Amino acid sequence: MNISTYLLHRLQSLGVDHVFGIPGDYVLPFFDVLTASDVEHVATCNELNAGYAADGYARLKGLSAVAVTYGPGSFSLVNAVAGAYAERVPMVVICGGPQREAYTNKPHLHHILPDNYSASLKIFAEITVGAELLEDPDQAPARIDELLSRAYRECRPVYLEIPVDLQLYQCPAPREWVPAGSSAGNPNVSAVAQKIAERMTATDRCVVLVGHEVRSAGLEENVLALIDETDLPVASVFSGKADYLEQHPRCIGIYLGLGSPDAVRDYVESADVVVWLGAVPSDFNKGASPTAPSDEQSVIIFDGRVTNAGETVSDASLAEVLTALRALLPANRWSSVAAPVQIFTHKPSNQYDPVSDQKLTNQRLYERLVHFIKDGDVVLADGGPSVNLAYVQFPAGVRFIVSSYWASIGSGLGFTLGACFATTSVQQRILAILGDGSFQMTAQELSSLIRYGKTCVVVVINNSGYTLERVIHDGPFNDIADWHYHRLPEVFGEAPGLQVRTEGDLEAALAQADVHTGPGPLLIEIFLDAWDVPEAFMTIGAKMGK
Repeated sequence: MNISTYLLHRLQSLGVDHVFGIPGDYVLPFFDVLTASDVEHVATCNELNAGYAADGYARLKGLSAVAVTYGPGSFSLVNAVAGAYAERVPMVVICGGPQREAYTNKPHLHHILPDNYSASLKIFAEITVGAELLEDPDQAPARIDELLSRAYRECRPVYLEIPVDLQLYQCPAPREWVPAGSSAGNPNVSAVAQKIAERMTATDRCVVLVGHEVRSAGLEENVLALIDETDLPVASVFSGKADYLEQHPRCIGIYLGLGSPDAVRDYVESADVVVWLGAVPSDFNKGASPTAPSDEQSVIIFDGRVTNAGETVSDASLAEVLTALRALLPANRWSSVAAPVQIFTHKPSNQYDPVSDQKLTNQRLYERLVHFIKDGDVVLADGGPSVNLAYVQFPAGVRFIVSSYWASIGSGLGFTLGACFATTSVQQRILAILGDGSFQMTAQELSSLIRYGKTCVVVVINNSGYTLERVIHDGPFNDIADWHYHRLPEVFGEAPGLQVRTEGDLEAALAQADVHTGPGPLLIEIFLDAWDVPEAFMTIGAKMGK
């Protein structure tokens, strides 16, 4: 077979059945092979959105691929790939480059920076765990296998630049192969885990904050087992909201610094030991709180490192540390420790009675949505809704997808497109809740959802601009054009669109959404006042603004 076929075969063996991207002259041979293969090409409207779609796809499938041409194509991907790197999403970037001799002779070619043929490689080296130019055709299969193993092992993107005259080069058929897993382990982990376990068990006031790396490493069941075995109090955080544990009896709620419910904030910030388990102790997760967990209080297990009491151990996988702690922590150690239980602003157990002609508010919208979201749903968010949904208690079977660490607004609709291709069950609902500012950045992918007949519900919150930025620092630069969002589905291809201004309108729209079977999306435009935001928004925003 040829090198392109080899690559597609390897991707498909890892569960990748779709490649997102846009063709260009340096990658056309690959696209010819892709078109003739069993792997489906998904054409997005631009390369950035292809990267976002690949990100959303990988979060559900475990790996994704995106294909572009050199220069304008690859550089347009940079933000999406950087986000995947930050949030540990495995993605294979396939970039077609000029002929091999051009890398040596350096002629002036279109799409190439003058005398800088290595620019793309250098840029992607900073935002992947492996960026390589496949120059030697005889070594190409081995290099492909190594890079795919790295993406799989480290849960981060890799970059393959394949010269146009190499893409159809013949190579041996692939042998039987399993991507290389993690290494034998770090012998220092045992000692540091022992110290952490001793520190934790020495106090009743210990709490675990669970973040996005747990999900990306597939360790949700391990974390739940740790909580069950020890009865440790545990909290969900903004960057990596732990949808799978929010119904657990030892889940105290959502911690978001100044934006936390009072009982959760008091418990976390007064704890003797706060374990950041696959969670980043970032400004967003600390919610601008002046009394957020300090370095002295914290044990940080994040990004392949463990920091405890001023000591840092590198090359320590989250899985390795979690396994060690489960073996060391005593059973039921915290069973008698009183802690808050499931403190969320919006809970399914709360009563909601709509008032038909009452103008809809932000608070009432999310009070209603918590009853609409069902077990098994995939919920995606972007912009202001991503923060509002942090306060919603999800059923254990919900999958919540949002860029909350990299926090790139505009990613949500691209994520939604990718998620629609990743889900295989027609019973699994896809619900996207997007701010109007973020939607405007990638709105053209609504046409892709219609083109491919992907059934989902897209909610656009029309509150006239960048709400999150307003509460941090307001100005006319936060205003955006006033689109008629509910009419865009008609422009893009005859899909339905609805408007919501009252609680009665919302009931009618959600009733239609509940039975929507497509094909294609249902778009719901919801009107809210520009400054109708939760008090927690205002508190955090004011602090961050200073």
